[in-house]
Amino acid sequence: MTTVEQRKILITGGAGFIGTHIAERLCDNNAVILFDNFRRDSLSHTKLSSHPNVRVLQGDILDPESLKAAVREADAVLHLAAVAGVSSYYAEPSKTLRVNMLGTANLLTAIAATAVRTLVYFSTSEVLGPSSLYVNEDAMHCLGPVSERRWVYATSKLAGEHLVLRHGEEHGLHCTVLRPFNIYGPRQTGEGAISNFCSAVVQGQPLTVYGDGRAIRAWCYVTDMVEAVVKVLTTPSSAGQVFHIGNPYNIETTMGLARRIAQLAPGVVIQQGRVEHVDVLARAPDIKKAQQILGYEPQVSLDEGLRLTLDWFQKRGKA
Repeated sequence: MTTVEQRKILITGGAGFIGTHIAERLCDNNAVILFDNFRRDSLSHTKLSSHPNVRVLQGDILDPESLKAAVREADAVLHLAAVAGVSSYYAEPSKTLRVNMLGTANLLTAIAATAVRTLVYFSTSEVLGPSSLYVNEDAMHCLGPVSERRWVYATSKLAGEHLVLRHGEEHGLHCTVLRPFNIYGPRQTGEGAISNFCSAVVQGQPLTVYGDGRAIRAWCYVTDMVEAVVKVLTTPSSAGQVFHIGNPYNIETTMGLARRIAQLAPGVVIQQGRVEHVDVLARAPDIKKAQQILGYEPQVSLDEGLRLTLDWFQKRGKA
């Protein structure tokens, strides 16, 4: 297993779902700073706050001063902080754009004249538009119309990709962009089909599948995402690159996903609901580039990942 050692790593959005999993992987051999405004809180479900190598800073990426204080001691930054979730795109479209674009610009300004030499930016598969089946990193970006709020998040994240990569080129930094494809697992406090289904099981509610349930996704367990991050941090040739990170072997429709979870929780009922937002019909990554440059290979099967995730939600519900 690849390891990262003796680094000082700042994780913006470090109290979130993916951020806490990355921190758990890195904290034994590195100094880790978790910077977050706690809009979502997965940190409280961990023991990270008491780890001797972990420091928690509450702040906001729209506040330049708090960012400057956070990056002061770091030599690497993992930038996850963002407004995400489909409901946010509709309820807070302007805030989504401001936080994701201006917050990223603030971070780039803050790391100037510091010891930070590595920046990993977490983008999204959303930048590939409404249908992205086995697309590679050089695929064209064809988002929906500007009249549709569904695309504010994708637009903000695509702008962030340009900001980060151009900044790296201009200042000689190791900047890398990751596009996660449907990451799931324990402690997912935000929106997502799997976390929604698992929460419904715990609450004794039906699993609601919106639309006809034929939308296709490739589901990637969170530890496979973490492994990709570690490989980026230990692979010099990842500088200046964009990588699709996901699990193309774990493809399932939304209805198929609900049925798999129902098999793990006998007696659960599946119901269908009306689609209220613009849907993405297909999304699965081509990961050849990550395989070739990073040696990335997802390991966790969908059935195993679903079992581990549901088990966490059920234990949390009994706590």
